Amino acid sequence: MTWESAPPRPRIPAWAWDVGAAFLVLLSTIPAMREPAGMRTPLGWVAALLPVAFMFVRRRFPRSVLIACVVCFAVALFTFPLVPGAPVAVTIALYTVVVGTDRRRSMWISAATAVILLVSVALSHQDLLGPGVVLVVVFLGFADALGDAVRTRRAYIEEIMQRAIRAEQTREAEASRRVAEDRLRIARDLHDTVAHQISVISLNAGVATSALDTRPEVARDALATIRTASRTVLGEIGDLLATLRMPDDGLHDAPTVGLADVEGLADSFRSSGLEVALHRTGDIADVPPAVGVVAYRVVQEALTNALKHGSAPRAELTIERHDRGLRIEVVNPAAAPDPTTSGHGLIGMRERVDSVRGTMRTAHEHGRFLLQTDLPITPTKRHPA
Repeated sequence: MTWESAPPRPRIPAWAWDVGAAFLVLLSTIPAMREPAGMRTPLGWVAALLPVAFMFVRRRFPRSVLIACVVCFAVALFTFPLVPGAPVAVTIALYTVVVGTDRRRSMWISAATAVILLVSVALSHQDLLGPGVVLVVVFLGFADALGDAVRTRRAYIEEIMQRAIRAEQTREAEASRRVAEDRLRIARDLHDTVAHQISVISLNAGVATSALDTRPEVARDALATIRTASRTVLGEIGDLLATLRMPDDGLHDAPTVGLADVEGLADSFRSSGLEVALHRTGDIADVPPAVGVVAYRVVQEALTNALKHGSAPRAELTIERHDRGLRIEVVNPAAAPDPTTSGHGLIGMRERVDSVRGTMRTAHEHGRFLLQTDLPITPTKRHPA
């Protein structure tokens, strides 16, 4: 059986350890009772056998059990001889205390226990350099070292578990953040994709309705425009859904728009009845794709607002490429802003501009609406050959 397929080992219950400790203490006490030496008083028997019962409550009262075991050991020294198994109860009790105590305090407790036991041996007129006394010191040192190792290992495992929990919580928070960002991005893309064409359809539907009886040729042209806009918006929605269905590694190959498509965008608005005067200065070849997408969406939303809310069907679009970035200005005739509008388009534009660390300013001045956007572009460093 391999390590990967091996089932986890069953955990031994705490009561089983207590029973084992009590049996070990009882077993180590039997040789002391069989030694024909000393005065075996009832108190000596109680001191020798009482630690067996202490093993069942050592987890609940570790320090009290340690003190009681030390006292019983000292009392038993005056009745029974010191045999190798005598300090077992003190060793187990000290181990239990060390496991639940910090290192500095456990060292002081172990040293104090050793001193008390050595004093008890000296008062019982036994040899301090005898093998039994040396074994007592060895047992106490072993209990302290083993308890410290177990405590360190438990703290290490607890820290690993806490880190795993924090990592899981962080991963869930990161997943929630990404879901929120994806929802916001989808909402922006859907708004930018659909808003313009829906505005064209709405305006031309109004024209067709008013001109259907008096000017059928105008109504016919408006219906043709509606048909074209409907096909366009259906195609754009299909492209957006296809992009959303792509795997993560395929999103980089998804079709994007940029400044090179602004001329076609302006032509689509001209066909919808908006007079667009486009002024472009500077070279846009080195504009990063991310900045180009933001610039395109800003122009699209600005011209859509000019078509929907402008007081006259015309707009002036200026795209200026300068040393530090890109400036986009859209000016169109407009009345005072309507407080009942939601303004989600401008909010989406600001979020897109902020994503590339740009700035956007809007203002109503002298019956005109001005939208000015500055998008920074980091210049490419050229190294000499």
